[in-house]
Amino acid sequence: MYKINISGQHVSVSDDIQEFVRESIQTLERFSDQITSVNVNFTTAKHDTHQIVAEAKIHIPGSDIFATATADRHIKNAITALVGKLENQLRKHKSKTLGQNHRSDSVSTETSQERELQDEYNELADRGALEG
Repeated sequence: MYKINISGQHVSVSDDIQEFVRESIQTLERFSDQITSVNVNFTTAKHDTHQIVAEAKIHIPGSDIFATATADRHIKNAITALVGKLENQLRKHKSKTLGQNHRSDSVSTETSQERELQDEYNELADRGALEG
């Protein structure tokens, strides 16, 4: 079992919200059984007190996964968006670690230039900069 820390800056985090966060975070266990701690923090946007910002950092041995999500006034919407982003990152992390284990047995034919281009493409896709 891992530890979940929930805090709020200029945002009150009720027991109901804390329970919703815990239930939502527990769904991430299906993507990784190596989670050791989760820190979730809620704040308001710098110039807009109606914007709720939810941030989370998941610690897995060897790496940390970080995500941020915002929502207008509804903290549960921010939590749902945050968990979706964390799921995507955990999927990527899992595929990378599985890929590293697989690649150790075979020789990669990908050139460094091809790898750089693929990394650049993945980054643009992650930011939603590509239209599909």
